[in-house]
Amino acid sequence: SREKMFRKAVCIQLPLLLILVYYIVASIQDHAKDNGDIYVQHKQDSKCFNNLEREANATIPLQISNSTGNELEDVVRLCNSSFSIPTDHIMQFNTDGALADTVDKTGMCFIRCYFEKSGLIQNWKLNKDQIVQKMWPLAADSVDFCESEAKQEMNACVRTYAIAKCLMQRRFEGTCNPSAV
Repeated sequence: SREKMFRKAVCIQLPLLLILVYYIVASIQDHAKDNGDIYVQHKQDSKCFNNLEREANATIPLQISNSTGNELEDVVRLCNSSFSIPTDHIMQFNTDGALADTVDKTGMCFIRCYFEKSGLIQNWKLNKDQIVQKMWPLAADSVDFCESEAKQEMNACVRTYAIAKCLMQRRFEGTCNPSAV
């Protein structure tokens, strides 16, 4: 019953979110040549997702409010002005959690800029509440796991990219530690 209501709400809200993201990407391309927008495609069939919902005992907000959408657009515009990368690199990152070009650190620095300016990272620590609110639901252990995976990286852009890549891959795979969820 509660799970059915949640799935119905997600099915209604997710298309609206995708439409909003499309318009953000389109408007940004008017302002910066060959740049893209970061957004995360939600997977609803994750084995961790239902456990996370039960743990929170509430629906996880997947819809971006107007103010968050405007802030997101401003962050992307700001990061694109410093770290311009092709749209297809961002689309690939959204699809498989990896950038097409890892020799040039521009894409990694774009992701670092995005994470910092949007509040996903504060004082070099992931802000789990912001990640779940703005991007996607995570297994309880994903933030700690991904932070520890990348802590040996000395370059801030490479470190942030490694964390983002880890988070994306764990979300796509539905990887979790059931005892932590």
